[in-house]
Amino acid sequence: MSVQRFFLPDDCFLAESVNFPPAVQNQLSRVLRLRAGDAVIALDSRGMQYHLRLVMNEQGAFSGEIISKEMNTAEPKVNLTLYVSLTQREKFELILQKGCETGVSAFQPFISLRSLIQCPDSTIKKYGRWEAILREAAEQCGRGRVPALHPPLGLEEALQAARERHALTLSAWEEEGQASLADALEDFNGKGSLGLFIGPEGGFDPTEVERMRAAGLRVFSLGKRILRMETAAILTPALVLYQLGDMDIRKP
Repeated sequence: MSVQRFFLPDDCFLAESVNFPPAVQNQLSRVLRLRAGDAVIALDSRGMQYHLRLVMNEQGAFSGEIISKEMNTAEPKVNLTLYVSLTQREKFELILQKGCETGVSAFQPFISLRSLIQCPDSTIKKYGRWEAILREAAEQCGRGRVPALHPPLGLEEALQAARERHALTLSAWEEEGQASLADALEDFNGKGSLGLFIGPEGGFDPTEVERMRAAGLRVFSLGKRILRMETAAILTPALVLYQLGDMDIRKP
């Protein structure tokens, strides 16, 4: 069985040991049925991972004795923020989970003309669940950090945020007839963060694409086949990271 991994708040980490919050205590003892002496890995918010040996006190609570620590090496070298149109809960949660596994560093939900969800306030109450999905996905796939999930924005606000955050921002669009992903990334050297917009079901309205181009985004095509929104939102970050060499195990 693989060693279990847990992202913990920074105040859980002491000089020689690690404390576990109640929810993790329950998972260790009742769900995973681990015992004193078993090995687990704890991760902090800075990308450090700690190899621990479980210790149980007289009250039956676990702590972790730090055996060694190291910087996690699974984090992507390219800081990629996925700007994704708000959609049905099941689709959005799938995008979060698979995007985390792929290597997305942050998610920025937005609302455009054709977004299925038009009221951002209706999503705020789901953020606790969504952040838990990201944390569990990051633990499962060996990430060193949990991707950030930003509050939802309107499209214009999202474009402004992209201008302020990134060295380069891209957008996939099914009606783009000339530029490929390789074209859009041609002179990007991997330094600085990267933004990637994926539109809603039905795609971006042409007037929105015009505003994107005016804001400096590079619009590209994913080919002749039309992808579902959730397919594009999962596949495209993987293509971007592969194109930039981040999925090549031979590269340091």
